[in-house]
Parts: sequence; C-alpha cells; structure tokens
Amino acid sequence: MISTTSIPPKPEKLSNRDTKEPSTMGKVNEKDKTGRTVTLTNVRTSFADSLHTASLPKKNNDPNAKPKHGANFILESDTPDFDSNKAACISAMKAASREFKKPEDWWKTLWEDKPDNLSFKKGDRFKSDAGEIYKGYKGNIVVSAKGPQGGLKRPQMRDRNKRIIEVSEILDVVYNGTYADVIISFYGTENGGTPRITCSVESIRSRQVGERLGGGGIYVDEDDFDTLPQDNSFDDGPSTSGASSKPKSDDFDLDI
Repeated sequence: MISTTSIPPKPEKLSNRDTKEPSTMGKVNEKDKTGRTVTLTNVRTSFADSLHTASLPKKNNDPNAKPKHGANFILESDTPDFDSNKAACISAMKAASREFKKPEDWWKTLWEDKPDNLSFKKGDRFKSDAGEIYKGYKGNIVVSAKGPQGGLKRPQMRDRNKRIIEVSEILDVVYNGTYADVIISFYGTENGGTPRITCSVESIRSRQVGERLGGGGIYVDEDDFDTLPQDNSFDDGPSTSGASSKPKSDDFDLDI
C-alpha cells in the first residue's frame, strides 16, 4: 500500500502563466546518437487518460488492434519554449527521414500533403465531430505520441520533483492540461504499407500546473529533467527511482 504522505496533493487549476514557471529550452537529446530523440519543455498534455488506461483510437477499424498508451503534447505558440521545441522536433524529424532512407525534408512533404502520416501537426487539424477545434489546440502545434513498444507500455512518468509516480497517481499528476517536460523519439515506419513518421514518448515529467482540459527508446533517469523551484504545495520527498549502473546525464541541468 502506498503511503498517502508520499502522494502530492491534487494540483490547483492554475494557468501556466499565473504560476510564473521558468522557461527552459527544448533540444535534441544527446543520449540518442541518431538525433531522433528530443526533450520538449513546458508543453501541454492532452488526451492523457490513456497514459493510465490503454485505449483504442476513436475511429479504429482493426478488429485485431490492441489498446495503446499515449498522449498529445501541445506546443503553444505564445510561450518562450515554442521556437526551441519546434526546432528540436524538426531536427529530429530530419534525422528520422535520413535514417528511413528518405530525403531530409520528407517530413515537410508529409506536413503539407499527408498530415495523417505525420505525428507533428497543426493544432487546427484536431476537431470534434461537430467540426470544432479542440480547446487549447488552435494556432498551436501538436505532437501525438504513443508509449514505448508501439504504445503497449507506459512511458516513464515523474512528478514535479522527479519522483517516479505510481499508476494510481497518474490521473492526478499527469492530467489533461498539465504542463510537462517530455522526452520523445521520432522514427520512420511503413507499418501497413504506408510510409510515415511517428513517435514514441519515453518519459514525462509533469510540472503539475495548468488548467485542466477536457477530454525506439533511450535510458531515462531523473537527471534528464531540470530541477524546478520548490513549491510548498508539492511533495518534496526524495526520488524513488533507485540506484542505476547506467551513467547519469547532466543534459538538462540548466540554470533556471
């Protein structure tokens, strides 16, 4: 049984701007020498329920399809992190295109002509059955990512203080609308005979702020995320990730 003292309280419904969260910078993750993996900072999480309970796409027509874990991550165009996050994604998609034996700008062809075959899309393309753009998506860019192993596994998830969270905590810590830092790997695939660039989310560190919204991998440890300023409303206990024989990285130890 988990001690209730170790579980952070439910975050308040604050906007990211109200909390004065520090801006970091999205970048290509140097641990993956292929250049396909990025760390995106201060992105907004959407459709996060399947991080807890695997689900099938709404318009699934495959009777053999297995439920998958995943989420959408919104790159908000009016945040300081937008340009660096976007540039990191483009660099990674170019690397994925090269590795897949396609021209470097293949991702751009998909972006313009075949957006359904790219996991990096204009937010305005995400609409309800009534034709309304999803809340928080308009004018932004959205990265749709499955968990590791094609979504059969959950990504590693941590709270604001980089503590690995339990499954029972996911919906409170990595909720729809929370801002987060995420590690994502892009790759080319031709599953089903259709060439595309998709991506997997390897790890998520929730910042535990943000108003709620509706509705190939690498080793990751706690040093892959910056340390955020302490806040008395969050649990500041030690990380429970345990010791590891794998080297730690200071890739994200930026001064903020």
